[in-house]
Amino acid sequence: MAACSAKKEAQPPSIAFTNATLIDGSGSAPIANAVMIVQNGNISAVGTKENTPIPDNSTVIDLQGKFIIPGLINSHGHVGDVKGIEGGNYSYNNVIDNLSIYARYGITTVVSLGGDKKESEPLRAIHDSTSTQHARLYIAGEVINGKTPAEATTVVDSNKNMGVDWMKIRVDDNLGTSPKMTEDVYTAVIQRSHELGYKIATHMYYLDDAKKLLAAGSDLMAHSVRDKPVDDEFITLIKERKVCYCPTLTRELSTYVYGTTPDFFSDPFFTKEFDSVTVAPLKDPARQEQIRNSKNGQTYRQQLPVAMANLKTLSDQGIPIAFGTDSGIPTRFFGYFEHVEMAMMADAGMSPIQILVSATKNAADCMGLKKIGWITPGYKADFIVLSADPLTDIKNTRTIQSVWIGGEEVKK
Repeated sequence: MAACSAKKEAQPPSIAFTNATLIDGSGSAPIANAVMIVQNGNISAVGTKENTPIPDNSTVIDLQGKFIIPGLINSHGHVGDVKGIEGGNYSYNNVIDNLSIYARYGITTVVSLGGDKKESEPLRAIHDSTSTQHARLYIAGEVINGKTPAEATTVVDSNKNMGVDWMKIRVDDNLGTSPKMTEDVYTAVIQRSHELGYKIATHMYYLDDAKKLLAAGSDLMAHSVRDKPVDDEFITLIKERKVCYCPTLTRELSTYVYGTTPDFFSDPFFTKEFDSVTVAPLKDPARQEQIRNSKNGQTYRQQLPVAMANLKTLSDQGIPIAFGTDSGIPTRFFGYFEHVEMAMMADAGMSPIQILVSATKNAADCMGLKKIGWITPGYKADFIVLSADPLTDIKNTRTIQSVWIGGEEVKK
């Protein structure tokens, strides 16, 4: 009789990250002297040094004194249209360029909420073709518009045919300077999107519109309510509908900050990606004066404290906050503005752990993104190594030592 012996199936090579303080994104207490095992681009084990054995074939990376957090998720960005500070240049190469900048800043996933064209569709995360050198991408296609329900729902169908992950509408009159989408139109758009199996994000500004959009079935408040404080009716609606709230505070900042030369132009964390040639037009005195005299910019500046107070109110009420910035529009700098946003959320009264959860597990849950946003077994190995504790000061997310996407380090 032929002898036979059972052999243990060879395990794929693994990387063991050891001795760091690990913040998993769920809001749980950090794990000191943690061990995280990564295999095949996924997290296979997480725990304390005592309770997490390291496989024999592991490459060990000692992160003594460092901090691990999940890769950050921008629930409301844009990609593909901007090169430098100029828009109107949509291309496949720009999508790659934008996502690469995001990744180097630790933004490992971006939901691009509108303005997406066919060039971006092959790069969607669903195709599993995402390079580990740029952020994972989800798209919403064309921002849906139309003067009639029929016109607008045609755009919904067009987005579906192109291939998108979300839908997006805009209900805003730009401070009274343009027509606003009417209730019958956006109700039809929301209904059609839901019929096709899509969730829909809504750009809004006014509290009254936000309430109507929630009642009509909106799945994400894609900006802050900025005209007045949120009230009990709004809080009840957003809780009942289980809708997330995406504050995008840097959107307001971008409308007035270039009235002078901002301090961040000399921040090494900014200049590592955006050089003096890129920002030179924003230092032009005539352009700065124009911004200082902009009625819209000054109005948005005055409304920013309202937006920040509303964020604090809703966070205290337990409304899920989905981190987002509206970056990727000209002068809203990819990657860098995400770190500015977190500092502004802290100024609004959110704690560092609340901010990190909003930018990791909450963002993934709110946007329906699978297997990312949390450092736990079975999830993608998307994470950041920091040299300082972000729970002491959220600005320590800028102390990036390395960024990893799918278990591979992003090149600096």
